[in-house]
Amino acid sequence: MTTYSTHQVVYQCDQHTANSLMQHKEKVHHTCKNAVNRKVRIQTVDNEMIEGIVVGVDAKFVYLNIDNGGSRGFYPGFPPPRPPYPAYNPILPLALFNLLTISLLL
Repeated sequence: MTTYSTHQVVYQCDQHTANSLMQHKEKVHHTCKNAVNRKVRIQTVDNEMIEGIVVGVDAKFVYLNIDNGGSRGFYPGFPPPRPPYPAYNPILPLALFNLLTISLLL
């Protein structure tokens, strides 16, 4: 095992930004917890729009059951499907700090 006695910091988030990110994550977490089992449209910081049903939330992620997800998603214990896709929808984990908007769909 190699032990490094010194290190060089190449980036460090300033405290104000870190606090803002934590507050944002807490607000999004609370919002997502209230949207469990509801259909939502989420916009990410990369301007990606994703629709699905919130099936779970933890301290870091919201989990969406997405329609027509194709090979994108989390397949525990299974490889991603190949066309034609099976009749199930994948679960897509999204990082809470990466979310800009959450809209309930009726």
